Amino acid sequence: MKEFEVSRFANFFLIGIDHQKADVSTREKFSLSEEQAQHLIHDYQSAGGDGILVLSTCNRTELYAFANCPRDLIALFCKHSGNSKQDFEPYQNIKQNREAIEHLYRVGSGLESKILGDFEIIGQVKKAYQRSKEQAAHNAFLDRLVNIGVQCSKRVKNETQLSTGAASVAFAAVLQVKEYLKVNPKPSVLLYGMGKMGRTTCENLVNQTGVEDITLINRTEEKAVRLADRFGLKHADLEHLQDSLNRADIVIVATGASVPTVHLKDFTEQKPRLLLDLSMPRNIESAVYQDSNFRVIDVDHLSEIAEESIRNRQSQIPMAEQIIDEKIEEFYEWLESRRVAPTLNALRSKMDDWKEKELKSLQKKFPELSLEQAEYFASQMLNRITGQFARQLKNGSNLNNDLRTIHHIFEL
Repeated sequence: MKEFEVSRFANFFLIGIDHQKADVSTREKFSLSEEQAQHLIHDYQSAGGDGILVLSTCNRTELYAFANCPRDLIALFCKHSGNSKQDFEPYQNIKQNREAIEHLYRVGSGLESKILGDFEIIGQVKKAYQRSKEQAAHNAFLDRLVNIGVQCSKRVKNETQLSTGAASVAFAAVLQVKEYLKVNPKPSVLLYGMGKMGRTTCENLVNQTGVEDITLINRTEEKAVRLADRFGLKHADLEHLQDSLNRADIVIVATGASVPTVHLKDFTEQKPRLLLDLSMPRNIESAVYQDSNFRVIDVDHLSEIAEESIRNRQSQIPMAEQIIDEKIEEFYEWLESRRVAPTLNALRSKMDDWKEKELKSLQKKFPELSLEQAEYFASQMLNRITGQFARQLKNGSNLNNDLRTIHHIFEL
């Protein structure tokens, strides 16, 4: 008897690390470049593997693959990331079968993101899947798994508010910029400070606002140059800070100084401006806050916006999890149908052979019999019989035994 198999290996696993256990320096050590991921997939295939997804982002590096045990995948992961199993163990995340499937759907739906509701990850899942397809490292199971995972992410995004609002200070700042664009759609923006907050804000500005006139300034000019080159922006050295402040309509300050770095006297040209102070302690002096020409928003206010958004997003988790559960059930229904289909097809083929033989016999015995009516009657009976088998197989508690019984009785 040949049953439907999704892989020659026994189980489907997730193995990897993510931001919940590993800090950024650890995650960097375990990250996989495009070339490393390709070599890993090649080694997996050489060992007989037929379905693998390699997901490597700034917050997680994970393998979703078939294996007899997770040790094989861990060895592969450590080899290609250049680490030892001992290095991996303190941070490891290992899940099997349904739990692995659920984890992938949670990742793709933004529930496992560092910022709850970040849906950018589903694009990286698609990219990882495309890589597997290009290397012929996918099977029907993986194809359907990712397809339903993408549908799941789309439903969570459209049917819940998991991604609404600003869930970080940097993104809250960008939302303030987007509001300002309703008044001035082509502002000049100065971003002062290229620390972690400044870099994140810069990336959000580029990806979320469409503002083209952005100038970067940093105490260490090299950092500003590097970030400006990455995003195709302008940069200026610290000596030109005052000129840049006067030119700007929006000033975002993300410096890490212990005293103010932007002063009222720096602004010699009077015009309304939006100023966002992302620093703690505040790096825009208090006199600027009190001047009517400026609308100044500090980090506390932006934090309140972010915290409220996070609370709202957390309230959406049960609804998102319900959608994920529904899509997991949909996947397993498909999986069961794949296991049943070969048996039902073989059964129907055998019955069709019997039908043809019996119809020929009936035609000899009863020449006046309408062959068309007999054919219709016999087909309807076979449809009922195979339909009953399908229902029983779907509702049965031990599918493998039921399939073996059918194969044995009908000599399939």
